[in-house]
Amino acid sequence: MDYTGKVAVITGAANGIGRELARQCAIKGMKLSIGDIDAANLAEIEKDLKSTGAEVISSSFDVRKFDEFDAFAKKTIEHYGAVDLFFNNAGVAVVGTIWSMSEEDWKWGLEVNVMGLFHGVKAFIPFMISQDKDCRIINTASIGGLITSPNSPNYIATKHAAVALTEVLARQLQDQETKVKASVYCPGFIVTNLHNSELHRPQELKNDPNDAYYNSPDFAAKTQRMAEQVLGGIQLPEAINRLFKGIEADKLHILTHPEYRPLIEARFKSILDAIPE
Repeated sequence: MDYTGKVAVITGAANGIGRELARQCAIKGMKLSIGDIDAANLAEIEKDLKSTGAEVISSSFDVRKFDEFDAFAKKTIEHYGAVDLFFNNAGVAVVGTIWSMSEEDWKWGLEVNVMGLFHGVKAFIPFMISQDKDCRIINTASIGGLITSPNSPNYIATKHAAVALTEVLARQLQDQETKVKASVYCPGFIVTNLHNSELHRPQELKNDPNDAYYNSPDFAAKTQRMAEQVLGGIQLPEAINRLFKGIEADKLHILTHPEYRPLIEARFKSILDAIPE
C-alpha cells in the first residue's frame, strides 16, 4: 500500500502503541492528527515528529467525553478534509479480584475502553462514510478480548466488548454498502507502559488510598504480575509492523502472537462443545 499523503488519526498517541503508531505512520509519509489525555507527552511526540518533517496536529482530550472527542474529529476534518486510517486506540488497564474492586475501577475501565471506542465511532464514522472512498477504522482491543485470565477482569471484560463492538460495526458498514472497513487489533503483551495506566486516571475516579484491598497481598501480586507480563512482551516496532500487515491483508481480526492459538482454540472448543445436540 502507498501511504504517502494519507491521513492517520490516532488516539492514545502519547504513549505505547499509539506513540509507535504515530512514529511509523510518519515514516510511511502520512499526515497525522494525534490525541491523548497526556498533554505533556503528546506535545513531546508532536515536536519529535515535526522535527522529521512530518505534518502533525494534536489535541489533548479525554476520550470518555464525547464533546471533546467530537471537537478532535472536527479539528481533524477541518484541517485535512480526509481520514484514511483511524486508530481508535486509547485504553487503560486495572487489576484486581472482581468482588474486591471498586466501582471507580470499573467506571474508569468501561468509560475509556468501551465508551471511548464508541465516542470515536460516533465522532468519525459518519464523515468517513461521507467521503465515499476506501478508508478504515482500527479499534484497539487485546488478546484479552479473545481469551480470559484471572488477573485483570475489568480489562478482559472491556476488551471482549471492544472485539464485539468492532465485529458488529464491520457488519453494519458492510450491510450499508459503505467503503469504510473495520478491524480490531488484538495484540498479546507488548513492552509499553500499560501497567502504569494509573498515572492517567482522573482524580474523580481514583481509589481511596485507605481501602484495605488496595493495600492487600492479592492486589500487590496482581499488580506485579501485570508489570511482568507487559515488560516481557514483544517490542513495539514489531507489534506495529504486524498491525500494518493485518491492515494490508484486509483482516477483521488482527493478532500479533501465534503462541496464543491453542488458548483461543481451547476457549472456542469449550463453547462449541456446550451446544446441545
